Amino acid sequence: MQPHSPEDILENYMKWWDGHTRQVGQIHDRFLELRQAGLRQLAGTIEQQVESCRPLNSGPARALFTLDDLNEFATGSVVKCLGQEYAVYAGRRSLRIPNSELLLMSRILSIRGRKGEFDQASSIVADYDVPADAWYFDGEPRGRLPYSICIEVALQPCGVLSAYLGTPLRFPEVDYYFRNLDGETVFNRLVDARGKTVRARAELLKTIFYGSTIIQQFSFELNCDGEVFFEGKSSFGYFSAEAMAGQAGLDGGKTVLPWLEQAGQESRIVPIEGTALETGLPKGKLRLLDGVVINSGAGDHQEGYVYANRRNTPQDWFYACHFHEDPVMPGSLGIEAIVQAMKVFAQQQSKDAAAAVLVTGQKMNWCYRGQVLPHHRQMQVEVHFHKTQRIGKTKLFTGDASLWADDSRIYEVRNMAIAIEEKQD
Repeated sequence: MQPHSPEDILENYMKWWDGHTRQVGQIHDRFLELRQAGLRQLAGTIEQQVESCRPLNSGPARALFTLDDLNEFATGSVVKCLGQEYAVYAGRRSLRIPNSELLLMSRILSIRGRKGEFDQASSIVADYDVPADAWYFDGEPRGRLPYSICIEVALQPCGVLSAYLGTPLRFPEVDYYFRNLDGETVFNRLVDARGKTVRARAELLKTIFYGSTIIQQFSFELNCDGEVFFEGKSSFGYFSAEAMAGQAGLDGGKTVLPWLEQAGQESRIVPIEGTALETGLPKGKLRLLDGVVINSGAGDHQEGYVYANRRNTPQDWFYACHFHEDPVMPGSLGIEAIVQAMKVFAQQQSKDAAAAVLVTGQKMNWCYRGQVLPHHRQMQVEVHFHKTQRIGKTKLFTGDASLWADDSRIYEVRNMAIAIEEKQD
């Protein structure tokens, strides 16, 4: 599955706003495409470093924004972090980045680009100092960075770059919601990053204004020990409250139930906690599943099926972290729940195997058309496996997945792959 272009995302999103009509603005996409090649060539010869409104810090890690600045952006004064132009949001909800446990940036090293200009190349470089005992390593084999954490480390600088350029200030009267829409990623290798620094680089590829709706597409990469280990592309959107209220999920407002419920097998859900099913799963906050159903001969492709669920409450830890005054479950944690369901399935199909791991070199795509919010009662995920293969002593499981907030299907993930490494004698 190829990633959707920003144009495709915008067109589909408008269709999903069930019966909702909006004023059509002129899309200057063609102009941007014609300019792109020349602008990148210019950027290659004229590297202009955007200076902060404050002096750069001294010391070995010269930063444009420090961790204190980022914490200010996350829960404090946006004006203190981004400048006086953001004073228009005084007394209003404004764009934020994750905070506390989910703030996965330590500093912003540089930003290239001009505020208010979106037809030019712009980019950001951020560092994240990975704690050796980070909360998300609890139960993670060999200290490998979980998928959800890699996604957050890669995408959070995109939000900083977008805000620094003043994207929402194009329509200062709109109280925007900033949402990730889709993306694709690939692991080049799995890394043990404990006690190391991960460097994130992101580039704004395109910005499209459609009425007051704004769509932006970014590319990104993560580097550790001098080598890129994770890369991809992703799109974000700025939406008004009116647009958010018109969301209809992936199925245009229709109720499409998980295969488990269609087959009348809800009673087969088995709790995970305290059983052999939790082997190889994260512990603590990153555990995102309560119960599971495994059927090795079922699914859309007869290659296997797994269903899992999780009770959702307003008190769940991540709502306080993401975002301040706009609580929503991070989409990355929904993908993490899918990964965990796949690991449970793979472990059950390979009794003598070691822990299940993500597959390198496999491109995975996601699409979000809704959020898990505090009022939802339950999150559900299912995976239909479409390929199982053995390479040497390694068994690979590849599938497509969906995620529901109560009865609304809102996430779709394609070509997620899990590998089982058999135990060595």
